[in-house]
Amino acid sequence: MFAGLTLLAVVPSCTDLDEEVYDQLSGDILFQNEENVIYAFGGAYTNLYDLIGHKYNVGSDCGTDLLVVPQRGGDWEDGGEWHRYHWLTWTPSEGYISRSYDLNYKGIVLVNKLIATLELVETDAAKVAIAELRGLRAYYYLNLIDQFGNVVINDKFPVTDEFPKNSPRDSVYMFIKNELLEAMPLLAKENGGNYYGRITYYAGQILLAKLYLNAQVYTGIPQWEKAEAAIDSIMAGPFALETNISDNFIEDASNSKEHIFGVPFDQIKAQALEIHLFTLHYAMVSVFGITESGWNGLSAQESLYNLLAQDANDDRLNGLLYGPMYDKDGNPVQDASFEKFDPLNPKKPKDPDGINLNHTPFINMLQPNCLRQSGARIKKFNFVEGTGRYMGNDVPIYRYADVLLMKAEVRLRQGDASGALIYVNEVRTRAGAAPFAEVTFDNLLDERARELFAEGFRRSDLIRFGKYLDARWEKPDVSPDYVTIWPIPADEIGLNANLVQNPGY
Repeated sequence: MFAGLTLLAVVPSCTDLDEEVYDQLSGDILFQNEENVIYAFGGAYTNLYDLIGHKYNVGSDCGTDLLVVPQRGGDWEDGGEWHRYHWLTWTPSEGYISRSYDLNYKGIVLVNKLIATLELVETDAAKVAIAELRGLRAYYYLNLIDQFGNVVINDKFPVTDEFPKNSPRDSVYMFIKNELLEAMPLLAKENGGNYYGRITYYAGQILLAKLYLNAQVYTGIPQWEKAEAAIDSIMAGPFALETNISDNFIEDASNSKEHIFGVPFDQIKAQALEIHLFTLHYAMVSVFGITESGWNGLSAQESLYNLLAQDANDDRLNGLLYGPMYDKDGNPVQDASFEKFDPLNPKKPKDPDGINLNHTPFINMLQPNCLRQSGARIKKFNFVEGTGRYMGNDVPIYRYADVLLMKAEVRLRQGDASGALIYVNEVRTRAGAAPFAEVTFDNLLDERARELFAEGFRRSDLIRFGKYLDARWEKPDVSPDYVTIWPIPADEIGLNANLVQNPGY
């Protein structure tokens, strides 16, 4: 895990994040001024491409009540990994879990290497850059504390302990908190422009707000007032809701007033974003004019469709793709391999819609024979005609709508339901949905699902609201408490005998 890595240098002021490889780091050459500093630390950011861009970020809403990757015959069986993820019965050997662990630590190693070089340079620009990198490292550690709980704290390069021990979750919490509080005074109170896609003061505040919002989960002690203070710092900044929610998921969101921190992808220069392939049916190339066939995997559970369809005027339902499919000329899209009735295998379900492609919100089963057409698909990100393997959309990691819903939550948790109502209804009004008459914990959790589905928050939301372990569709049993954190990957345990596996695994 703690190995030397090639460093990518990026110009963060460019939306496309033009890349250039530096074979060696030299403080004398690279860190003499702010411009060189900006060039140098891009590699720690480009690690986000793999972390966010493949199926790993949007897939984190699987294993909840929102998204699912069902097995459609021989497709998406994947050794049962997606089944276990849905059932919360994973093992320490799951590829999804190992990849998340590895990518977050890869980012940490890149940050540590840069900071070690910057510390040799006594300039104001280097000090500011170190603060920004500490904020980015806090982001990676926030992922780790949320998913794995008890993890190794490493802030040195080279590593001083070849076989480190993992720290308890409350110690990781304190490390993240202190990193952010020490870094933020030096971070720019800017948004967009040269700071688009970078850790700013406001990105630091939302990281701190997320940490405090989940403090009761991480440490057993709630921190609602501190979470609200961080939220208020963001609300005092230059942010507002976009007129249309879809404007958050376009190819170039660099002028967004809603994005706080995100990843600007590009079809050529920043390749990784594959949400379209992950979710679209094989035959859907003719619908959107994309040039590669989809993988027919990720689908919305019917519970998500029902939440979005409760209000006929809710624009967020447009983030799902459902019903009969037509190509750009208005002709029905056909699935030549649809499931026909097989008298030799009568238990295998046939597709009631026949050859014409019709994505029904109803999903007949999780496995082994989910219908190829079954399940609404994720259309939250704009599918641009001519897109091939990789999309060029910008992906918000944190945006202002989430901040408003967080504000509503901390108000509600402190007994101010009427105050919470204001912020929830601001989000609902933007979506065209009727305002709530009152806010409860249940309808606030539902509203977070409507607004933030496929953005990677549902797991931690359900844990915080005490709903994660519940029985739900195709998961008949209540899960044991220990699954609220993932196991340390088996490969890591095998390499380091000082690592202690999380309880239950």
